[in-house]
Amino acid sequence: MKFTVTDQAIEKMAWRLGISACAIRMVSNPKTRNYRIYVQRQGRKKRLIEAPKTILKRIQRSLLDSIFSHVHSSTWSHGFCPGRSIFSHAVLHTRKNVVVTMDIKDFFPSVNSEKIRPILRRFFPDESELELTMQLVTRNGRLPQGAPTSPHLANLVFSSIDEAIASSLGARWTYSRYADDLAFSGNDSTGMLIDTVSEIALRNGFCIATKKTRVMRQHHRQKITGLVVNRGLNLPREKRKNWRATLHRISTQGVEAAEPHCPFKLNGFAAFHMGLDKFKKAQA
Repeated sequence: MKFTVTDQAIEKMAWRLGISACAIRMVSNPKTRNYRIYVQRQGRKKRLIEAPKTILKRIQRSLLDSIFSHVHSSTWSHGFCPGRSIFSHAVLHTRKNVVVTMDIKDFFPSVNSEKIRPILRRFFPDESELELTMQLVTRNGRLPQGAPTSPHLANLVFSSIDEAIASSLGARWTYSRYADDLAFSGNDSTGMLIDTVSEIALRNGFCIATKKTRVMRQHHRQKITGLVVNRGLNLPREKRKNWRATLHRISTQGVEAAEPHCPFKLNGFAAFHMGLDKFKKAQA
């Protein structure tokens, strides 16, 4: 049953977020075009990005910061969580005999209204306020990939699944998740691991992208979210080599010559390396 959004619900939301009721009323109208849609390419991957326009983005950011963020993601989640990162995710799986990585297919689009509503009801027990919030954080009945609220809400939806996966595996396997990337490590044979995780995901309305599942043993390179974990936390050899070459070009030719077409790429490399070094020093 769909409830009508009342003026009282809009006024209350405006008060809680410190945003005008007029703005909330405007963006909650389903006829308003609140998103900019485009395809983002990352190597061979293509992602449909649904980026909220300025007013809606501000409202979503306020919902996240002032309300949603007060409920934390599960202890197994490392993506979009304060104090956690791809480094804290990958380091859990260093120096293990076997590492398994699995990928959830269409992670954000799979988080539909049916899954989101019970989560939002924790924050908005009033049905009219709940319906308003659904309109503010979903698009076409699911989480839009590009909204600031989507990663945290997806994590909250997946929290019970994280717990089910970890409980089913027991102490034999270490489990962690970075957004849609699942990682497992242990010293036993994989046994029923892949089938068990796939069944739990499917039972909860998610699907594992089986072609992306990897089983990596110690005598081969074990890689998680772009980091090699065989003997500790490291970048792949080819990336370390490229980075040393870039630093050499910077020292001999200057920054512009080192990366003439994309200085932002250079900044990204530097930030990543500094982040990894800082994390490793903190772990030492």
